[in-house]
Amino acid sequence: MARPLLSAALIVRDESLVLSRCLRSLHGLADEIVVVDTGSKDNSRDIARDCGARVLDYPWNSDFAAARNAALDAASGQWALYIDADEEVVGFERAELAALLGDALHAACTVRLRPVTGYTRYREHRLFRNRADLRFRGVIHESILPALGDLCAREGLRVADSSLDIHHYGYDRDSTRKHERNLPLLRARLEAEPGHIYSWWHLGATLQALGDVDGAEHAWRQAVEILRTRPAATLGDSLPYLDLARQLLDQKRDATALLDEACARFPNNHALAWLRARDLVEGERYEDAMLLFARLAEIDAETLCDGLAYDPSIFGVNAHAALGLCAFRLGRFGESAAHYARAEALAPNDLAIRRKRQLAQAQAALPRSTVTEQDRG
Repeated sequence: MARPLLSAALIVRDESLVLSRCLRSLHGLADEIVVVDTGSKDNSRDIARDCGARVLDYPWNSDFAAARNAALDAASGQWALYIDADEEVVGFERAELAALLGDALHAACTVRLRPVTGYTRYREHRLFRNRADLRFRGVIHESILPALGDLCAREGLRVADSSLDIHHYGYDRDSTRKHERNLPLLRARLEAEPGHIYSWWHLGATLQALGDVDGAEHAWRQAVEILRTRPAATLGDSLPYLDLARQLLDQKRDATALLDEACARFPNNHALAWLRARDLVEGERYEDAMLLFARLAEIDAETLCDGLAYDPSIFGVNAHAALGLCAFRLGRFGESAAHYARAEALAPNDLAIRRKRQLAQAQAALPRSTVTEQDRG
């Protein structure tokens, strides 16, 4: 009997509030759904069975890779899609996907993931051949990438990009329990692998979420110090710089040197560019800030899909409004009004932007000698 093409594999624990949405979204996409339950006390198992999934019990042993690999071991499909209970497939073309999975040279395919509601998407390796040498590694931040890299190098295979879209909703609800669960796992991973940058960043984010601001800063600084010893870095390695710089700016502390370093090393991180521009405005370097805001203003957040997910507020309307502010501070009121008008066109119900556009137009209409420094404030 021929193996099914695609199995969806999940690990679940007490996910009754969201599980059915996830599993329903897989109908028509996955030929098989395997749910590994790691100790639910709610009715997650019943929900999974009612949605047509095959359910297995797996005692939780504080190892995400082990649980995910148990699901893969139980899956019979030629390919596996890993997805979480608080996620949902929101768009796919089965015929297009079948063609990609049918290519013998493809070891894996990326999907477009929106990790936070409203954020931009980025590509993540969620589809891969279900074979014994492609398994997850890591007790937390488990990843298929090390095994996938080995396979591609060994057999000359490659990774394709698919049009499959997945939305993650886990951050739409209280994450305190998740942070408390992750904290000892992150410490354990860093004890075993102290150079794992993403875990240092996540440790900082977890500590910050739990109210330990100083601990968060320490974790991010540890990551930055490690990165300074390395000649190359991925876009994901910019996250400790990003959150450390944001915290410094929010605390009204000097972040200029850190942002200069970060932007030089990660010139394609749009969130760093926004923070750099924000810092330049604080330093009254409006011309320099406008160069960065202008670049951000032209980015379409809906179509953007690169190595990171971004809060879309740094693009489009807010970037045009920031350009309006800088031009206003420079006394270029007509230019300021034009920027605010572009922002208003994108957000016609934003009364604050409308008032700023009207003020800039009024100032532009005044004789130059009547415009004071206070007017530019």
